[in-house]
Amino acid sequence: MKVNVESLSPIEIKVSVQVEADRVATEIERAYKGLSRQVKIPGFRAGKVPRRILETRYKDEVEQDVARKLIDTTFREAVDQHDLFPVASPVVSSDRLEPGKDFHYEARVEVKPEVTAKDYKGLEIAKAKAEVTEAMVDDELERIREQLAQFVPVEDRTTATTGDYAVIDYLGTHDGKEIEGGKGQDITVKVDAGTLLEGCAPEIAGVAVGETAETTVEFPPDYPVESVRGTAAKFAITLKSLKKREVPALDDELAKDLGGEAKTLAELKAKIREGFEKSEKARAERVDREALLKALVAKNPIEVPKGMVDRAIDQMIQGTAERLQRQGVDIRKLQLDVRKLREDLREEATTRVKSALLIEAVGKQESLTVGDDELEAEYTRMSEELDIPVAKVRAHFAGSAAERSGLKQKLLEDKTVALIERESKVSG
Repeated sequence: MKVNVESLSPIEIKVSVQVEADRVATEIERAYKGLSRQVKIPGFRAGKVPRRILETRYKDEVEQDVARKLIDTTFREAVDQHDLFPVASPVVSSDRLEPGKDFHYEARVEVKPEVTAKDYKGLEIAKAKAEVTEAMVDDELERIREQLAQFVPVEDRTTATTGDYAVIDYLGTHDGKEIEGGKGQDITVKVDAGTLLEGCAPEIAGVAVGETAETTVEFPPDYPVESVRGTAAKFAITLKSLKKREVPALDDELAKDLGGEAKTLAELKAKIREGFEKSEKARAERVDREALLKALVAKNPIEVPKGMVDRAIDQMIQGTAERLQRQGVDIRKLQLDVRKLREDLREEATTRVKSALLIEAVGKQESLTVGDDELEAEYTRMSEELDIPVAKVRAHFAGSAAERSGLKQKLLEDKTVALIERESKVSG
C-alpha cells in the first residue's frame, strides 16, 4: 500500500492511497468464498457454487462491497502509519475497483490542528467577586419557611375570604350534560383571582361552608381533553371546608425541624452562609476561568475543524439532557427545534474547542505533566467529597484505563489553566 498525505489547510488533509492488485485480488477471492457459503443456487451445494456463476449474478455488488471494505481498512492503516488525527469521517472519491489492477482512492478529512499558543502570559482579566449578603441568607430562610408551610383548618369562621384555601367539590356541565373530566371531589384551590383551571376559585369569596357557587370556565383550544377544547362550561362549586397556610416562625424550632446539624437559628444562618460562600466561590472561579480562556482565544486566532465543533455541540446537548433527566424531564418531549438549538450553541462550542486546543498547546510548551502523587491527591479529594473510602476511588480508576486517562487529562488542563492564571494581570 502506498500512501501520500497532502495538507490542504491547517485543519484539512488529503490522503491518497494506492492498494496493490494482489491485495485487491485476495479480498475479491475472500468475498466470493463468503458469498458462496451464503447464497442458495439450484444445482449447487452451499459453499460449492463456482465463482464464474457468482460473477454473472453478483459481480457489481461484490466489487462495490470489496471497495468499501478496502477503503475502511486501508484508511485506518494510513492514519496509524502517518500519526494522523482525524476528527470527522473522511469524504472519499475513488476509481472503480477492477480485478487485476491497483485500486486508487483519495480521502479528504478534517484533522486536529497543530497549535502553538502565543501571548498566554500577562492576560488581563477582571476578577469576579464572590460576595454573600445578609439579604441572600434572609431570602433562603424565607424559602425554607415557605417549604415547611402547612395547611391548617380555619376555625374562627365558616365563610370564605380572598386568600383562603378551600376544599371543594365541583361539577362541570355543557348544554346540561356532564363534561369529560369535569367532576372533582376534595380538591384544594385558592380563593383568589384566576380560574378553576389554574387552581383558583374567586367565585366562592363570601360563600359559606356547605353552600354552592357557580362559574363559567372557558377551555383553551389546546386543552388536553379534546371534547371540551374551545368550549365554555358551567361549574357548580361546593365549599366543603376552609384552610389557611401557616408558615413556621423564624426561631430555633425552625432549625430543629430541618433535622440537620444546626440546632439553633444562629447555627442555621451560619450553615446557609457557609453554603452560599462555597457556591459563590465556585461561581466566581468559573467566571474567572471563562474570562481567562476568552482572553486566551482572543490573543490566539486559530481555525478549528467543524467536526470538533459538532462533537462539542453533541456533548453540550447530551449534558443538558442528562441534567434534565435527573430532574425528571425527558428532553425528547420538549419538542425542541434541534437545528436551531445546534446553531445557537455553535459559537459557544467553537470557543470551547479553541480553548481546549490552546490549553493543550500551553501544557506542551510548558512541559507540564501530572504525576502519581497528584493523582493520589485527587483520589483523596474525591474520597472526602463523596464520603467513600479512598481505596475504593483508587480501585475504580485502576480498573479503567480510559477513566484514569480522562482524569489525568482533566488534572493537566486544570494545572495549565492555573499556570495561565498565575501569569495573568488581574484587576478588581
